[in-house]
Amino acid sequence: MSAFITRIDDSSQVAEARRKARRLAQDLDFDDDAAERAAIVVTEVCTNLIKHAGSGQIMIGHSSGGASGLSHPDAWDRPAVLEILALDRGPGIVDVEESREDGHSTTGTSGNGLGAIGRLSSYMEIYSRAGRGTAILARVSRRAGEILQPANIGAVQAPKPGEEVCGDGWGETAAEGCRTFLMADGLGHGPDAARASTAAVDMLYKHSDLSLTELLAAVHDALRYTRGAAVAIAELDKERGTVAFGGLGNICGTIVAEGFPPRRMVSTNGTAGAEARHIRQFTYPWTEGAALVMHSDGIGTHWSLSDYPGLSAHDPSLIAGVVYRDFSRGNDDATIMVAK
Repeated sequence: MSAFITRIDDSSQVAEARRKARRLAQDLDFDDDAAERAAIVVTEVCTNLIKHAGSGQIMIGHSSGGASGLSHPDAWDRPAVLEILALDRGPGIVDVEESREDGHSTTGTSGNGLGAIGRLSSYMEIYSRAGRGTAILARVSRRAGEILQPANIGAVQAPKPGEEVCGDGWGETAAEGCRTFLMADGLGHGPDAARASTAAVDMLYKHSDLSLTELLAAVHDALRYTRGAAVAIAELDKERGTVAFGGLGNICGTIVAEGFPPRRMVSTNGTAGAEARHIRQFTYPWTEGAALVMHSDGIGTHWSLSDYPGLSAHDPSLIAGVVYRDFSRGNDDATIMVAK
């Protein structure tokens, strides 16, 4: 998700976020009623950020059938959904379930904020820890009353502060029970970096029939006339219980599972489009209930989901949002994708 990202520090920014939500909803062909539902959800989320945390960050983007961030045109064949993610480092919520009930308030107000978000959204999840902040995920579909299921993939993407576009890119394809993910971090920042990462993702969709190492080699060749990128590819085969991984440069790939230490996967030195002395594939076991996490170097590597009890059971977009909130370096393009 990367369509609109902003800090919310005062009420004037709430109005801006509301207007943006309406415009994005209209871009997805939401009718006036659906666009207004999205605008109200964003208003309530932003108001909660100010009221309970003092400030925070909101991200508004599109997801297709719950799979946020998919950039391939085929994704638009799925039901369009507006995805809203609010992140703060405030005092947190002691009892999340109680806080979602209408009438519950810790600030002396009517206490309808989270209740309204839940009623107007097609999907809502909250992750909060006392003293560690709160993350709220809401999805609004075109159809009133529609209930969406948790997604199996989610992402957060943000440009370097001061840049209009993010120089990272990612994509997913699926065939015969195997899902393939590619993430690219174009060298530098801005439009030229974005062109390099986009070229890498395009190769995933054009040549999804290639093996992992063949695809990585094809990406390397395709990026020779760009500034180059760090690129990694992962193939998840749940039936076989394996994840194959290969990369050039510093895209981080990790398998996380409740009760197991995180497994960091190996990427070799190099830059797609510039230097690729060794293109190798490594294979790792996949555990039922695990998650695959890939991110660019705009996200620090010292995170562990074991520090966030219960987070691994949540929607992938919420997991991505919490890790982004706490480990984004703040001085680089940042992208994190989580798949289950």
